[in-house]
Formats: sequence, structure tokens, C-alpha cells
Amino acid sequence: MRIRLFVHSIALVFFGILLGLGGTGLAAVLLGSDVFPDVRNGIYYDEAIGELSAAGIINGYDNGNFGPDDFVTRGQVAVLLQRLRDDLTGQRVAQESTTPSSSLAASVVSSSTEDTGESTTQTEQEEPTSAGSMRFTIDHYSVNENAGMATISVVRTGGKSGAVTVDYTVAEGTAKAGEDYEVVSGTLRFADNETSAILVVRILDDDTVEGDETINIALSEPTGGALLTTPSSAILTIKDNEQSVSNEGELIYFGALGYDVAENEGSIAITVERGSDSGTASVSFATSDGTASTSHYSATNGTISFAAGESSKTFTVEVSDDESIDGNKTVNLTLSNPVGASLGTKSALLTILDDEMKSFGTGSIKFTRSNYESLESDEGAIIEVSRVGGTKGTVTVGYSTDGGTAIAGYDYDVTKGTLTFRPGESKKYFIVPIIEDDLNDSGERVNLKLENPSGGAVLMSPSTATLEIQ
Repeated sequence: MRIRLFVHSIALVFFGILLGLGGTGLAAVLLGSDVFPDVRNGIYYDEAIGELSAAGIINGYDNGNFGPDDFVTRGQVAVLLQRLRDDLTGQRVAQESTTPSSSLAASVVSSSTEDTGESTTQTEQEEPTSAGSMRFTIDHYSVNENAGMATISVVRTGGKSGAVTVDYTVAEGTAKAGEDYEVVSGTLRFADNETSAILVVRILDDDTVEGDETINIALSEPTGGALLTTPSSAILTIKDNEQSVSNEGELIYFGALGYDVAENEGSIAITVERGSDSGTASVSFATSDGTASTSHYSATNGTISFAAGESSKTFTVEVSDDESIDGNKTVNLTLSNPVGASLGTKSALLTILDDEMKSFGTGSIKFTRSNYESLESDEGAIIEVSRVGGTKGTVTVGYSTDGGTAIAGYDYDVTKGTLTFRPGESKKYFIVPIIEDDLNDSGERVNLKLENPSGGAVLMSPSTATLEIQ
């Protein structure tokens, strides 16, 4: 499909509206809700969708739905208007698109015969929604028995508008509640524009040689207009430390929870770290599709080997540039099969930024949210920090607890340190240790702050946050 034809179809929208004005007084107005089952009757765009559908300007998807909440970003609108201007003034030379219609073309022009682009990559059981869909990053996690806790990542894809929640439960597989892990259930909260959250499962160590055991984790009851997509259930394997390697106290883990790369940058180096540099160790790595497919990146897998004295290594993910305005795409990153060490953070998310909307510069640093919650029974609260607006170069930021109604040394441990974001790294975290007592003192708060950014980065709001201990 030629870009010129795409832009002309946008021009036809405006022309069709003018034509439609002459006919609205001659016949009853057709509503979008009369045509498409997913358009709510009476919503503000109901009449507009019906009018343009009747004129044959906008059609639905192959499944009969319209997808009214398929979002268009500000960057996509800017490029669309720029191309329309260039086409009308004769500045743009028509060129052949190398990919099927993008999500933007599908949501504005909605070609029902050529809708094979990203707007249909959602799972079959879900409808498009700007609130997004929630899922685990992978369907199988593992943790060493003596690690104390397992951190499980949940992501929100396909939209990020509004605050949403999702419930989670942890149930017995072959592991026994109260003996191998602590029973936990709860609710994860995503603020407006927030796309990831972490749940914590406390692991109980014993001296029994019992082999690896499993726990079943499930998501349910999404709210705020969000949906569930696969995988909405996952298995956590507890690796028996009595039969593991002699230096298993050493951990191998991703250097960040999230990475960003613009699609025209070609590649990104993903950092894998280990907790010490003594002895040798190795770990397997792999990529898998999130919302991205292998047309957006080159799938890769392999083994990273640490020699004595080495504590940090990288592997490279190559990304592909195209001329489609198809939004950001995600790739799942996983670590597995550690030798000479145990796994720490074994999953991370790589976001491929559409180059029409890519981030420039070193970026700004902020808390992912302004309010965090933790149970007093948790060993620690995980506090996420995000780097937005650019991931070029290495930057650092200081973090610390800063008083509050909770009492340091009784309710929590004073925490202070520095987070280092390498090139491409967009999300990190630190942990505030929580102290359990027998007092009924829930609702106490710990103040958190970021300070002293370096490397050209700046702080943005929120640079302060609160942690509420329940």
C-alpha cells in the first residue's frame, strides 16, 4: 500500500465529512453502536463513527468490531499530519510500504481486507482497550530456596490509560504452603501510564533434600477497563539448595528491569551481572516475542560465561527499522540454567521505540509511582525508579529513606544508595527492608526521595514518594 494512498485516504475523511453534512438533514443519523457491537451507545463518538461508516470512509475489523479505544499517540498524529501536509504540497514522493497496514492505518482507515498489522496482535479472547491488558512476562519463573523471596514481574501492554488493578493468588503445586513458601494474595495497582508492577513471594528455606518444587501463580479480576491476556498464570520453581552448587549464594541477574532502544539504532547491549567475581559461572539467555515479532528484532539465545574476576557481561539484541508508524513494541528477556551461581532477577522487558517517536538524550529520572505499599510481613518493599525521555549514556541517581510516621530501626531499616542506569536501561529498583513486630501499627509511612542525578540526567516529578506499611 503506497503511503500516498494512505494519506489520500485521510484527506478523504475530511472530504467525506463535508459530503456527509449535506445529507444529515435528509435521513436519520446512523450510529456507530448500530453497526459495531464494541461501540457503546451514546458515547461521544457514537454518531461520528456511524456517519463515517455509512459513507464508507471507515470500516471495521475482520471480526466485526470497530476498536474505538485503539489509541493514537501524539507522535503518530504529528507524523500523520506532517505526511498529509507534504503530500498536499507535493513534497513527499510516493514510496512503497514494506509492511502491511500499521495499527494507525487500521484504527483510522480501518481496512478490513488488509488489517494484518499490529492492531490484530492482541490475543483472540480480548477486545482492544486503551486501559491495556495485563500478563506475566513469562510463564515459568525459578528461585533458589535460600533466596528469601522471589520477584515476579507483571506487565500492562496494548494501552496504559487510567488507573487499573489486577488480583493475584499463589497456590500449592508440589511445594507446601507454610513449609516451602508463605501463602500470599493481593492486588497489584497500576497508575495512569504505568506499565509494570512486581509481586513478591516469600520463600522458606529448610535443611531437607527434597528436590525442586513448584508454586502456581495466577492473575484474575482486572479492573479499570483492563483485560487479562496470556500468560495470566505462571509456575514458580523453588530450586532445592541442598543439591545445588557450592557457591550458590552468588546471584546472576539482569542489570535492569527494563530497557529501551529506538528501532533505528540497530542494536542494544543487555547487561547481565553477578553478585561477586570469584570463581567461574555461566547462565543461558534468550529473547521471546512480547508485542514485537521477529520482523521487529532478531531473536537470539546463548550462554554467557563469567571468568574469575568478571562480574558483568553483555549480550546484544539487534532491532529492525521500518517505515510503518506502528507504535512501540516489546521483547521478553529471560535468564535460565545458571551454573556456579543462582538466579536473581531472571526476566526483563525490552521496549523497541518507534523511531518517529523515539526518546532523545540522557533522560529524566523519577519514581515509577508516588505511593508504594508493603505488608509488614514482607521482608522488603521493592521501589521502582524509571528513566524516561531518553536512555543514552550512563547516568546515576541517589536514593534514600527520609523519615515519616514509621520509625527507623523498628518498622524499617534506613536505606540509602545509588542506582546506575547504563545506556538503554530504563527501569531499576531498590529495596527497603521491612521489620515485622507484634504491634497494631499498620498505615505507617516512610518518605522516599531521589537526589543528585549525574551524567546529564535530571529529576522529574515524582522525585519523592511514600511507602505505606500495612
